[in-house]
Amino acid sequence: MKESNLDAQNSIRDHDTWGAEAFLFKEQWFGFDVIKKVRSPKKYRIKEIDIELRTSRTIIESKLLIAAKKAGIKTPNIFEIDLEDTTIIMENIAGILVKEWLKNCSDATKQNELIKLIGNYVGILHTNDIIHGDLTTSNIIKQNDDLYFIDFGLGKFSQAIEDKAVDILLIKKCFTSTHTQSDKEFFFAFQEGYMKTMNQATSIFRRAAKAEARARHLKEDQVIAHYLVS
Repeated sequence: MKESNLDAQNSIRDHDTWGAEAFLFKEQWFGFDVIKKVRSPKKYRIKEIDIELRTSRTIIESKLLIAAKKAGIKTPNIFEIDLEDTTIIMENIAGILVKEWLKNCSDATKQNELIKLIGNYVGILHTNDIIHGDLTTSNIIKQNDDLYFIDFGLGKFSQAIEDKAVDILLIKKCFTSTHTQSDKEFFFAFQEGYMKTMNQATSIFRRAAKAEARARHLKEDQVIAHYLVS
């Protein structure tokens, strides 16, 4: 989920915004503060293919949000799904993006505890074959002591280790690009939390290391030290 015009201290969205695949509108819906996520038509796609893609992505995202909640991970409640307009109306979570909370927190211990918890929750998602698809600290909201995972728009259901490894690479890249000063500590903390709830963690980390080495044109032993695989 993009962060333009975001007041992270108060709400996940204070203004209408748009991302690569959808428009997001903050609205009132029968007295509830909601986010209306609309997948608009893409003129560069063949009409029939465009409708099929937007409809399937709307269905999959809705199922992922519900499945994650059933697995014990907090996600926004869904109030309405309109497949004709490829729209989801969901709860607007009041809180602060984890990205902003980490930047504002000067206590390294508290930071690492939060990152371990995120790793723990991602392990639960992956144990239930839920792939987030855009796993960054901009897509997790801290509301008091609770964490909410949002924006499963690029996600899917998959048992494949490769797909789970991609989520790991996404969060690692997020730490490197967004939380540069603590990226190594954060990634190790994330892995520690992940290993507590995902029994395939070592295999997934090995696959992630292999993919990272391939993408960066490095030998695997040049990146493997970043992963808890022993």
